[in-house]
Amino acid sequence: MTLKELTKQIQRSVGSTADGIYGKNTAYAIIDALENEPSASKKKPAAKKVDGKFEERVRPTPNKSTSKISPEGVVLHHSYGSYEGGVSWILNDTSNVSYHVLIDTDGKRTVFADDNERAWHAGKSSFKGRTGCNGFMLGVAFTNDTNSRELTDEEVASAVEYMVPRFEKWGWPEDLSTITTHREVSPGRKTDPDIRAETKVLDALKAHFNK
Repeated sequence: MTLKELTKQIQRSVGSTADGIYGKNTAYAIIDALENEPSASKKKPAAKKVDGKFEERVRPTPNKSTSKISPEGVVLHHSYGSYEGGVSWILNDTSNVSYHVLIDTDGKRTVFADDNERAWHAGKSSFKGRTGCNGFMLGVAFTNDTNSRELTDEEVASAVEYMVPRFEKWGWPEDLSTITTHREVSPGRKTDPDIRAETKVLDALKAHFNK
């Protein structure tokens, strides 16, 4: 058995994409399996709300640039691994990965970077003719692999709760033309999030703005 075949076997056993390449997605999945957390298919009860809002904690990540940004929209992601595994990975200064926010299936979320901080979420990417989405977009991530599960109502509501105030703050158009996905800004390189997840988030935002 070659190293690539062995890697694929491990990836399949932990529910990661079996491409034979060991990267952050495989690491997330292995951490998730080792932690022995409940399957993403087992729905958690909704997180407790504070003043009517989902629990939000702030844990500044070391994985960000010193340069500042003026965000013009959002790139949606999924993290592949568990929530706590993802939080640990994003706070690890050797991972070179970060999002502005990571949302759990029960709706609670962790914010790792301020809006004007340049997080490391999109890598090689382009949107509307501009390259380097980290320099002008926020990174909003859901846990686990959305290609193998659907988003819960709680995490969609939490994402909307996080994003809506930023439309006014940063002057984003309410036609949602600046909300995109990692799959779309890095075609052929990334597959996250699943089209079902993207649709649920966009539909929820449309419902909010069409009230």
